[in-house]
Amino acid sequence: MSVTDSVKQTLAVATDRGNPNQVADALHAIKLATMLDPVKVTISGLVAIAAVDITTLLKGAATLVINSGLAGLKTNEALPPILMARTLRVTAVGTAATGARLTTDAGGTASATVALLSDDGKTLTFEGTVTGLVLEYIPRSATAFDTLLAPLPS
Repeated sequence: MSVTDSVKQTLAVATDRGNPNQVADALHAIKLATMLDPVKVTISGLVAIAAVDITTLLKGAATLVINSGLAGLKTNEALPPILMARTLRVTAVGTAATGARLTTDAGGTASATVALLSDDGKTLTFEGTVTGLVLEYIPRSATAFDTLLAPLPS
């Protein structure tokens, strides 16, 4: 008696296998072009806060300048979460120190040289309050790769 494995058709499976009948739907769901285009933004004029949720910052808002990347982002659409922070610099402060930051995961400790990046990639937490920063990053997939593939509606 033979046994066949049933593989769930997740976005990861669909993109890895490259089935032409599924790949377009999968690439659309993850927004591959956005993930491949590094983003640089300048954020200024924030109320002094220690934790900045970048996914609440909208294109066209006075506090956000998109220096590069995100060509397809529409006005009033939010920044995507962070997969990897390339550079991070605090430019205006409340109680935090200005200057460059490394990033660590949420289990780390914020300091004058380290900012915490939440596990979901949405929130940067500093050792004190900030009102402005410059961030260069690579965005996360718009949809988790373990999500079951659902064809797009016609």
